[in-house]
Amino acid sequence: MGTGMRLWIVALVLLVAAAGGYWWLGGSPLAALTATPSATPAVAGPVPVQVQPVRAAPIRSLVTYSGAIQPSSQVNVSPRAVGQIQSVRVEVGATVRAGDPLAQLDPGTLAAQVQQAQAALSSAQARLDLLLAGAKPVDVSAAQAALDAAQTRLAQLISPSASDISAADAAVAAATATAGNTDAAVVNAKATLLGNIFTLCTSWGGFGIPCGTFTIPLPSDVTDAVASSLTTFIGSIGSTPAANAVAVLQSNSNYIIALNNATSAKQALLAAQAKRDLLKNPTPADIAAQRSLAEAARSTLQTRQTPYTDADIEAARSTVAQTQAQLALARANLDQTTIAAPFDGVVAQKLLDVGATVTAQTPIFVLITKALESHLTVDEARVGQLRPGMDAELTVPAFPGKTFRAKIANIAPQGDARAHTFDVKVLMDDPDGQLRPGMFAQLAIILAQRSDAIQVPTSAIVAQGQTSRVFVVVDGKAVGRAVRLGVSDGTNTEVLEGLAAGDSIVVFGQNTLRDGQAVLVATPAPGAGGPGGGAPRPQGSGTPGAGTPGGGGPGGGGPPRTQPSSTPTP
Repeated sequence: MGTGMRLWIVALVLLVAAAGGYWWLGGSPLAALTATPSATPAVAGPVPVQVQPVRAAPIRSLVTYSGAIQPSSQVNVSPRAVGQIQSVRVEVGATVRAGDPLAQLDPGTLAAQVQQAQAALSSAQARLDLLLAGAKPVDVSAAQAALDAAQTRLAQLISPSASDISAADAAVAAATATAGNTDAAVVNAKATLLGNIFTLCTSWGGFGIPCGTFTIPLPSDVTDAVASSLTTFIGSIGSTPAANAVAVLQSNSNYIIALNNATSAKQALLAAQAKRDLLKNPTPADIAAQRSLAEAARSTLQTRQTPYTDADIEAARSTVAQTQAQLALARANLDQTTIAAPFDGVVAQKLLDVGATVTAQTPIFVLITKALESHLTVDEARVGQLRPGMDAELTVPAFPGKTFRAKIANIAPQGDARAHTFDVKVLMDDPDGQLRPGMFAQLAIILAQRSDAIQVPTSAIVAQGQTSRVFVVVDGKAVGRAVRLGVSDGTNTEVLEGLAAGDSIVVFGQNTLRDGQAVLVATPAPGAGGPGGGAPRPQGSGTPGAGTPGGGGPGGGGPPRTQPSSTPTP
C-alpha cells in the first residue's frame, strides 16, 4: 500500500471518528439533556477528497448494434424464353457488368426469322423510296411525245392541210420506192445464193447440202451441217471448197435479211397508204378513234407525272412500319435466347448447366451486387437519435482489430407496430473486398463527436434538481459550479459551460460536499485514477443523478441516466 493511500485512509478514519463522536456527544438526545447553554458546537474538519484537472480531448457518443452483412441486391436470373441451354459463359465468382451474356439458349429458327423480316423491311422501304422519288423524267418525256403525236394526228384528221396531204403522198411514194428496192435486193440475194450453192455442190460433196433437192433460204439444220463440216474438215480440205462453203452460209444469211427488209417495206407502204387515205377521206369513226387515242395519251402523261397518290405513299409508310415491327419482334425473340446480367455484380450461384430445359420461371444463376449493406433493428426510443448520413464503424470476427467505415443509408418510414422497432439500412465501405455476405458484424454508430472537448468524468457530476454541478477546489475549499453538459461517451462527459481546462475538480467524495466546505485533497495511489482514466468508485462516492445531455434546467441538465454506448439487441 502506498504512502498516499495510507494518508487517505487515515483521513477517512479521522473523519468517521469525528462524525461518530459528534453524534454520541453532541447530536444524541443524551447530549442534549446534559449540555449547558454556554456549550460551543463542534466544528467538522476538512473533508478528504480526490481531485483531477479538467482536460480537453476528443470525445464521441456511440450506439452499437449487431447484424448480418448482405448484398445490396440479389436476384435469381431466369431466361425470358423457353428452350434448352446451349452454353454457359460464366462460373461462380465471376464479376460481370450489366448486359454481359451469362448463358445462351438454342435459338432454333429464330435467326432465319430475323433474316426474313429484314428482307421484308428492305422491300417495303424500297417501295416507299420509289413512291417518294416521284415520276422518272424519261417516262414523262416519252408520254409527252406520245401525246403530242396523237394530238397532231387528230388535228390533221379534223382539218388536213395541203402540206399534210402532200407529205402523205410523198411518204407513200418513198415507201413504194423502198419496197421496189427491197424486191430487187431479194432477187439479187436469191441469185447469189443459188450460184454459191451450185459452186459448192460441184466442188466438194456439198458439205451437207442436199444438192439438187434443196430449198432456199436454206433451213437451219442444213446451215448447221455446213458449219459443222467446215469446222471438222478445215484441215483436210482445200482452201477453195472451204471458201465456197463460207460463201454459201453468208449468202444465205443475206438472202434472209433481204426477204425481211422486203416484208418490212411492204408493211411500211401499206401504213403510208392507209395514213394518206385516212387523211384524205377520214370518217367520223376515224376521228373519234383518234380522239380516244389522244385522251389515252393524256392520261398516260398524267400518270407518269404523278404516278403515286398520297394514299399510295401512306400505304407504303404503313407497310414499312409494319415490317419494322415484325423485324423488332423477331430480333427480340432472338435476343431472349441470350441470358444477360441485369446489373453489375458477382455470380453467387450457378443452378443449371448445358442441356437443361428452362422456362421463364426457371432460375439459372443467382447474381449479387458487390455493394454490401446491413439492416439493423432499432427500437423507437432510440430511432430519433439516428438520421441518414451518420457515420458508423464496423468490425467483424474475420478481421480482428480492423475497422471498416460505414454510413446510415436510410431509416424505414414505417416501423413494426407490435415490436415498436424500425429497420435501419447501413452501407459499408470495403475498397479491398474483404467483407463477405453472411458475415456477422458489430456496428458502432457515431451519434456525436468533438475533436477538442472540455470533459470531466461522468461520476464527478452531481445532480441537484434540474441542475448539474461539479465541485472545484479553490484555496482548499469546495466551490460548486453549475455546468451545461454536452456529449457523453458513458465514462466522460463534455462540459459546454461552467469549467475551463486546468480546473481542479472533485472526482471522489463530491456527493457529500457543501458549497464552501473545506477539503483535504488526498493524493490517489498510482493507477487509481487520474486524467483519462476516470475517477475510482469507492464506497460512498455516489451515482450521477437524472438528466439528459444538453437538456434539463439551469446549467443545461444533468448527466444521462443510460449509457448511449450500450448494445441494443437487433
